Amino acid sequence: MCVQLMVFKGHSVIVVFDVNETLLDISHMDPLFEEFFGSGEIRKEWFEQVIQDALVVSLLDNYSDFGKIGVSAFELIAARRGVTVVESDFSRVVAAMRSLPPHAEVRGQLERLKQHGVPMVTLTNSPPALVAAQLENAEISHFFDKQLSVDAVKAFKPAAKVYKHAETELGVDASDIWLVAAHNWDTSGAISAGWNAAFVARPGKALSRLDGKPEIVGDSMVEVVDQLLERFASE
Repeated sequence: MCVQLMVFKGHSVIVVFDVNETLLDISHMDPLFEEFFGSGEIRKEWFEQVIQDALVVSLLDNYSDFGKIGVSAFELIAARRGVTVVESDFSRVVAAMRSLPPHAEVRGQLERLKQHGVPMVTLTNSPPALVAAQLENAEISHFFDKQLSVDAVKAFKPAAKVYKHAETELGVDASDIWLVAAHNWDTSGAISAGWNAAFVARPGKALSRLDGKPEIVGDSMVEVVDQLLERFASE
């Protein structure tokens, strides 16, 4: 299904959002890691392991969905620390991933974009059932015209075929798309695919000198949306 593009002064645009960390606050999983490992800070190591494993299975063409990778990474972190975990613990990891709240400013900024008629879509590493639950539980699913998942192409961002699949599903040209993400590897993948990109520099997130340069950078979704709307209005 094609999504109706918004047109500003003859220029079409659609905004595609990453989900985990960009829209949803995974720091709310910290109490789970505090319980198992004695420190909520271990959650950061876990998510870095999740991303690393996702990249590895993509390179090896050995796809496993993001929820399963999250469980596998949790098990690996436990093994490194000599902590025993069981099957019921893995279910708690998945449940925590499904019930993440949005960052504090997210609902208000999605509402701003909606009021300006900007079409919005999600593109995430989470499989379809998981992202649907995530957006519904976060009470933001109604903002989006479509939910896209890498599961359709069995590879994770920033694989080129993920972005190409999104273009096909949306029925749009690469130059019409803006990706909003808090991950430098995601914005770099989008830029490489010919998309426009906006980087949300949340705490602990930064751009590398090796990354493609996003056209918009902001410390929060407020700053990013301010710049997006200013850019759209001037084109």
